[in-house]
Amino acid sequence: MEDRKISIEQVKKIAEMCKIDITGDEEKFSYLLSDTLEYVKILDELDTSKVSETFQVTGLRNVFQDGSQKATLPREEALKNAKEVINNLIATKGVFNRE
Repeated sequence: MEDRKISIEQVKKIAEMCKIDITGDEEKFSYLLSDTLEYVKILDELDTSKVSETFQVTGLRNVFQDGSQKATLPREEALKNAKEVINNLIATKGVFNRE
């Protein structure tokens, strides 16, 4: 593919946001992502003019539990294998860089 839609700089930014190391493979991923976008572009050829918009497909509304659910784990049992517990909650490492 000659014309890339995704630049190497964009690939680096995506990798940074996803926290994955693609060092040395930026050009390869630039081509792969661009090819993927071209492939997905085929969907533009579909005639969806007679397809109504939807936000869900099950048709279910106002679904509530019926009260037959079993009890969950006691707090002590749920926390016993956690690496770190703070204020009776499982503590984890932050996942967002807030710079």
